[in-house]
Amino acid sequence: MKPLLCLLFLTAFACQSKKSPDLDHADAYRDLLIDRVVWNKSDVANPPGSPTNVHGFTITNTSELYTYRQIEVRFDYFDSTYHKIGSSNRVLPQAIGPRAALPVRNIQDGPVMPAARSATVTVVKAESDRAVSPE
Repeated sequence: MKPLLCLLFLTAFACQSKKSPDLDHADAYRDLLIDRVVWNKSDVANPPGSPTNVHGFTITNTSELYTYRQIEVRFDYFDSTYHKIGSSNRVLPQAIGPRAALPVRNIQDGPVMPAARSATVTVVKAESDRAVSPE
């Protein structure tokens, strides 16, 4: 009975991982969560005759180790049948520390495409630095 129990414990310990899977390196796509997305067409035409896309959203840094800066996001635009009809990229100048949220409001992104009915925001890439832990 004891050899079987020892074999069971050995098997259980051998199957355990010694560290969390890939959480010890920066990955902006994994760590930066975008939510509370709002897309509007501006009321004031700029230039006259063509309203602009206005975006708002919140980025939450879920990492406990990394600060992100120079965050590049992509705005994708879709028609009424959810086919992608255009996109553009923007770099956000703000930095976001570990376990923090950053509200981003009123980013203007060029003229509205007449067929656009919805938009999404996606993190493309960002520069990262390991945060200094308070001790």
